[in-house]
Amino acid sequence: MSSPGAVEWKRACRCDNGVVMPVDSPGWTSRLLDSYPPLGKLPRSLLEQVQQHGLFVHKHAGDIMFEPADFSTRYPFILRGIARVMKAGRSAPDTLLYRLPVGEHCLLSASGLMAHWKFGARVIAEQETEAVLIPAALFRELVRQSPEFAHSVYVGIARRLENVMDLVEQATYFRLDQRLATMILASGGPVSKSHQEMADDLGVSRENVSRALSDLRGRGWVRLGRRRIDVLDPEALRSFIDRA
Repeated sequence: MSSPGAVEWKRACRCDNGVVMPVDSPGWTSRLLDSYPPLGKLPRSLLEQVQQHGLFVHKHAGDIMFEPADFSTRYPFILRGIARVMKAGRSAPDTLLYRLPVGEHCLLSASGLMAHWKFGARVIAEQETEAVLIPAALFRELVRQSPEFAHSVYVGIARRLENVMDLVEQATYFRLDQRLATMILASGGPVSKSHQEMADDLGVSRENVSRALSDLRGRGWVRLGRRRIDVLDPEALRSFIDRA
């Protein structure tokens, strides 16, 4: 039988939008272990706690998965889809910090739970997304008792910090048109995004993105279509990005 604390935890999670159910639903355990192999090395008693207290969550594209307060109360394991971790803007649009795909650890969730800290950020499902959520105390217990799991979390934090450092560097030293050029080249092919989606990723207005893209098109470096950007002169874009 679940403890009173577990009952309150599950009741709180049911307040979210999307479908939430206990993780003893058919097939969840194998999916979780396949996506996060270090969990397979947990002591049996800890894995049983994950089964008892975890919740399976199904979100649709655009649904909010985490609000700022949630970073100090729960931890997500993504089993399907991709979530966007956004810096919550006050007077400006939310800014994309990083994407969270299947099998990867969330920098803000992990550090927030270990430090008992609430971040000014939110997590939004970019597409149909499924996850298992566990309460904060259980996450900290997994880190304490399982060296393999703890190592995977620390490596995930380090990788995400490197991504955020790159983001800070771009925002500090590059103009919007250079940041757009970087995003376009990093895609490795045609970019299949709307101007609004690109604006959301960069934390700027759609009008500014459209204006910058029109300038890149006018230089003959890209071709713009409906939800599609083709690179016509990658060398020119690289040189443009490298300019002081």
